[in-house]
Amino acid sequence: MKHNIFVKNKEKERACNEDKNLMDSLSVCQDLVPNGCHNGACGICKITIHNGEYEKLKMNRKHISEDEESSNIVLACRTFPKSDMEIEFIEKPKSKHYTLGH
Repeated sequence: MKHNIFVKNKEKERACNEDKNLMDSLSVCQDLVPNGCHNGACGICKITIHNGEYEKLKMNRKHISEDEESSNIVLACRTFPKSDMEIEFIEKPKSKHYTLGH
């Protein structure tokens, strides 16, 4: 069964099969999802689920804490839609580069 997934921070919607994880389903749209490993190891596909039903596989605690998971923050590559959903990708903070003074 297909469900409509609205990616809030990209203002785009895509139909996704419930037997495919969100990352794989959404990655067919150019520039919709960040490039990553697709298996939970890198954490690049961290999302907030604003609404909708879903099933999820075990989350990598290096990237998703128990508190985050209980607040609907999960990895898209470990999450399968079970209804229409609204999600938002959480951008990783950019590392700061410091310049040494002379």
